[in-house]
Amino acid sequence: MSKSRRVILALDLAARDEESITAAVELAARLGAEVLGLFLEDSRLLRSVVRQVSPWGKALEEVHLEAQLQALAAQAQAALEQAARRLGVSWRAQVLRGEPEQALSEGMLQEDIWVIGTASRVMGLTVPTPSALRLVLPEAARWVLLQPRGRAFRHPMVVLHPQSKQPEAVLDAALAWMESRAEPLTVLMLGPGSELAARVQAWQGRQGALIRPVHLGAATLEQLAQVFERSGCDGLVLGADLPLLEGEGLSRLLTLSRAPLLLMR
Repeated sequence: MSKSRRVILALDLAARDEESITAAVELAARLGAEVLGLFLEDSRLLRSVVRQVSPWGKALEEVHLEAQLQALAAQAQAALEQAARRLGVSWRAQVLRGEPEQALSEGMLQEDIWVIGTASRVMGLTVPTPSALRLVLPEAARWVLLQPRGRAFRHPMVVLHPQSKQPEAVLDAALAWMESRAEPLTVLMLGPGSELAARVQAWQGRQGALIRPVHLGAATLEQLAQVFERSGCDGLVLGADLPLLEGEGLSRLLTLSRAPLLLMR
């Protein structure tokens, strides 16, 4: 985490939210990194609400999509600039049109940290489909923060399991996210795993970190969410190899926890 050169903020323009912009800039300030704002002009997303009524009482017309998208791009870049200047963070922005897969893949490195807004509302209206950016995220992305609207992330809970490939890297990331290292880092270890517990203890000794270990046997996503809710933490840090995330598990965990989730892929 400390070697990250960029924080990449990837948002659908229509579904942008100030909380994701703030989260990306605050993370960049903490890591001494640059923010790159990638804003997708997704006309498909706006068309999905063309027949709905906006909060201002006017129907959205498809002929106005171009003007709407240009206005949203200007607003997003202005919000990013204001947040970055407030914290003294270097920033750039790029607006992506059409199919974003190639543009998202060019020049991206594993050291980049991605911040993806998971808001499900467009211009005040609920949309039935997830953000297109969540579907085309480059495989090269190693760290991805899925950021729900309006949620802070300063006291993470780590989730590990016996088959975790790089538990130390996940722990390092969570420690970097802690607002205060004087507080213990909550580490949830799932299933039987004396070897995992030993690795966590060894990592604790090397880092001189305080941890609050929590052990849980065979767990469902619902049980994981319940432990998280009782923990007092405000975000999750876990590896993508967690078996509970298979299939629709990641989307379900986001729904159940309603919290930011930092995922190591």
